[in-house]
Amino acid sequence: MSRLFPLGVFAAVFTVIYYACFVFSITPVRFYPLNYDITTADLPRTAGPAMGWYTWIVIGSMSGAIAAVVAYIVPKNVGEKAGAYLSWMIPLGVVIWMLWVEKHWFFETAAAQ
Repeated sequence: MSRLFPLGVFAAVFTVIYYACFVFSITPVRFYPLNYDITTADLPRTAGPAMGWYTWIVIGSMSGAIAAVVAYIVPKNVGEKAGAYLSWMIPLGVVIWMLWVEKHWFFETAAAQ
């Protein structure tokens, strides 16, 4: 098993969990930058926009770290069968998919100018 295999597993799990939190709006903790409030409840619209990005990063990082520890513990032959390069294809695929789904951010603003 390659020493980089747990890092590939971390990257794969992080990107999938981050994307799931983004798509399904899983934000147990929100930050309101106008008031400097960190809360688990939705505040009224007068509080300004809520930021859930920090929560997505924490949830993805914790999930990826747990998966990386498990990947480090698995027997050598299991890691060799999975292949370190294969675990890096998942994050790459998720990033390409996110760019495709969110392409309207790149092309609508350019067309409006």
